[in-house]
Amino acid sequence: MKKLSLLALAAFMQLTAATPSLASNPVASASANAAHRVNGVPFNGAQAWPDRLVVRVLPEYRDLCSTTGIADPKFQEAVQHLQAASVQRKYPHLRQPSVAVNRYGRKPIDMSLVYEVRFNPSFTLSEAIQSLLSTGILAYAEPLYLHELDYTPNDPDIATQYHISKIQAPAAWDIQKGDTNISVGIVDSGTDWDHPDLEDNIKYNYADPIDGIDNDADGYVDNFRGWDVSENDNNPMVVNQDHGSHVSGCAAATTDNGVGVASPAFRCRFVGVKSSLDGSTTSIDNGYDGIVYAATVANCDIVNCSWGRAGGPSSFENDVIDLVTFDYDALVVAAAGNSSSDMDHYPSSYPRAFSVASTTITDGKSGFSNYGYNVDIAAPGSNIYSTVYNNNYVSYSGTSMASPVVAGCAALVKSQFPAMGALQIAEQLRMTSDNIYTVSGNAAYRDKLGKGRVNLFRAVSDSLSPGVIVEQINTRDGNDGVFVIGDTLSFVATFKNMLRPTTALTCSMTTGTPTYMQVIQSNFNIGALGTLDTISNFSVPFQAIVKAGTPTNQSVTFRLVLTDGSWTDAFAFRVTVNVDYINIGINDVATTITSKGMIGYNQSGQIEGLGFTYMGGPTILYEMGLMIGASGTQVSDNVRGDGGSYDSDFSSYLTVSGQEPGTVSDFDAYGQFVDNGTTSSTPLPVLVSHRAYAWAAPAADRKYIIVDYTIRNNGVNTLNNLYAGLFADWDIPQYGNNKSDTDAGRKMGYTWSTDAGGLWAGMKLLTSGGFNHYAVDNVTGGNGGLDLSDGFSNTEKYSALSSSRSPAGNTASTGNDVIDVVSSGPFTLAAGDSIRVAFALIAGEDLTMIQASADAAQVRWDNTVLTTGLIALPSAETFGLSTIYPNPAGSNAMLRFTLDRSGKVELSIYNALGERVQSVLAQTLGAGSYSTGVDLNKLESGTYFVRLTCDGQSATRPLQVVH
Repeated sequence: MKKLSLLALAAFMQLTAATPSLASNPVASASANAAHRVNGVPFNGAQAWPDRLVVRVLPEYRDLCSTTGIADPKFQEAVQHLQAASVQRKYPHLRQPSVAVNRYGRKPIDMSLVYEVRFNPSFTLSEAIQSLLSTGILAYAEPLYLHELDYTPNDPDIATQYHISKIQAPAAWDIQKGDTNISVGIVDSGTDWDHPDLEDNIKYNYADPIDGIDNDADGYVDNFRGWDVSENDNNPMVVNQDHGSHVSGCAAATTDNGVGVASPAFRCRFVGVKSSLDGSTTSIDNGYDGIVYAATVANCDIVNCSWGRAGGPSSFENDVIDLVTFDYDALVVAAAGNSSSDMDHYPSSYPRAFSVASTTITDGKSGFSNYGYNVDIAAPGSNIYSTVYNNNYVSYSGTSMASPVVAGCAALVKSQFPAMGALQIAEQLRMTSDNIYTVSGNAAYRDKLGKGRVNLFRAVSDSLSPGVIVEQINTRDGNDGVFVIGDTLSFVATFKNMLRPTTALTCSMTTGTPTYMQVIQSNFNIGALGTLDTISNFSVPFQAIVKAGTPTNQSVTFRLVLTDGSWTDAFAFRVTVNVDYINIGINDVATTITSKGMIGYNQSGQIEGLGFTYMGGPTILYEMGLMIGASGTQVSDNVRGDGGSYDSDFSSYLTVSGQEPGTVSDFDAYGQFVDNGTTSSTPLPVLVSHRAYAWAAPAADRKYIIVDYTIRNNGVNTLNNLYAGLFADWDIPQYGNNKSDTDAGRKMGYTWSTDAGGLWAGMKLLTSGGFNHYAVDNVTGGNGGLDLSDGFSNTEKYSALSSSRSPAGNTASTGNDVIDVVSSGPFTLAAGDSIRVAFALIAGEDLTMIQASADAAQVRWDNTVLTTGLIALPSAETFGLSTIYPNPAGSNAMLRFTLDRSGKVELSIYNALGERVQSVLAQTLGAGSYSTGVDLNKLESGTYFVRLTCDGQSATRPLQVVH
């Protein structure tokens, strides 16, 4: 390639130096170049557009130049002679250089003076060049050359593979055609191993021929041409299943064999790892086993995963990705998913997986493709022509196609740079990708299609660019890790240079619009950072303050922009602020309390929250939430519903807030929620005031958290046969080995893992009233109990609240997936009356431990919480409104007040004219401290006054409402 470059330079020099005699220079004959013609004409041994030239105006004639023309009489006469259709600035976005010399001490090239001239093709290129140069205002006039592919394989169907030229694979093959020792593991539904366009690129295990013996002693008999990890045999083919075969061809179809199609990997090999059960056409059943096989047994350098799932992350799955990445130096390339949404998708969203989005023939985002800040790179995935079962070919679309295209590219990069590690290969591909955010429609996905669309030629030819990645970002607020208005957030990033050294690296942080954050520290100067070196801004963290008026649960996007001279890169990340949940983690158990009756997570699918952890370990909870029911048609909750959906009956009335140390415990939380009446045809007219308490000492109180609910009937009719309880889907690893039972004497339902060293979890009823524990076998059919495999209907919920069943988990000796409901009732709740139901949430290492914690929680409830944790807190000698929080307030606020005597209490809101606009409370109360929530949605933004009166006394405080 260097020799070709010198020849090209010589040709350019000859052209510019000998311009006056070009008209007499011979032009290569048409017959000699006919085989190379596309839409051009031969010129100096190359192909060029027949009707256009590129010219550069001399700097002294700059004043004559505009975007659409050059106002020189001689030039205008020349273009008129050539019957020119247009004269346009070639790069209108480029401006005159602002410096005399660039960073290398050279005079900058002024591309703002470059124009493209289109003329009547009846004139030869030589005639047109001579005519324009004769004006005397041009530095040069040249053809616009058509560049042939540097290498064109003889695969007959390559013309149908637009993606091959789009990623500049032929130019890359001129540099590197692949090392047969480099391989891609295709973890998929199987591959057509005797396909004529695949069989020659399979990585055969010659150490274990098919003879019924494990000749290489790797634990797999006759794994000569791959393995089926689902059926545990040596046949990685599945009949009439095209997906895996198509993916195999996208990555590593045999290229330049005179058959069918080409692939980016060219000579690199692939290993078919079938990871779906025979007969399965829509799922990958053992994908992570396939990943492990590909990396650890087949020794693949690249592992492709054209599959995935939504939902929350798995520690196991992430461990697999980290295992093959760090311990076996294999790059996991994974499809971003086909839901056309900004969503987590696994394995592609795991930190070490290389996530691939899909693009079209015009580089636009494919309509089906997922996108998001977890995406690393994009690749063609729409209408990709490749191999399928039974020696055929077809076009398919999906990120399933884009991912193996990148995997094949990764194999070629590994061939070119054999010393690069897995993550360095990924960064080389990412850093050399083409910017596609200027393509129509892509601007809306800025930073969400990765760095750009893969460019294989640049990936194998670039040996200069650094590649600094942001390995992790830790966000802190100095206390509970829940970010609310007024908090100052600190962002500590870890930077690692995967490629070449930097010299003057800097990083700046910005936030998007609208600006809910005030950035107060935005820059970090890094300077020189060597290859594989790491640095953190721990000593100078980025900082931002959550502004007043920020909406609840607002997702804020931050962007880190890295710059080193002309090199730049950007990483975006999101943080949810002004959240309506709070984390409690001051003792041996930790969980999240939300503003809408959910515990552990603020959203279904294990999103936003700690789950429920013990001693800092992984969560042992999938889902938990309060359920209140009066009949089979009248149940309120925010847990899973019928048909796979989730109910959302409860909504926040007063956002939960925390106090450390608290009035009752070492950490108190308080909030209110109501049945919003929007997702149920028969909503319950209840206002639920909820509290949570946790203690850091003594040791007896460290393994539980108390949750306390006061349920008020805000309706006009009595609620009969009312039950209230907690639904908990405990998933104590491994959840398939769980069992549940009842300790009736302690009013506790509990679940444990039968695995060695498995943990135990319990829910104990602390308040008086009827006790029920319904243990569900969460398996198809329900094992004789409620069957939740098809969803959880209101009828089933009320049955779980109002009846008992135990034990569960006995479908196998080791257990199965189980669910617990611990409840209290029945209650008769008249209009305006309240009931109180409280539970201890417990975890421990054995049954004796959780029983001891249950006993300690009951003592703590009876002797501390029951006497101090009511709506009326300890009596005080003063009278007044002590707190309005928050203030300014948005949709709701919490009002706290103190009475020094009993009496008729009125709590109301008045406008600036002294008119009462809302009554908050009107009832007789005893002496003590009280708190209540107020809904402000009916009030317009403005200044109001909250007034408290009791027995001739009054107190007033201002309230600012901002919507």
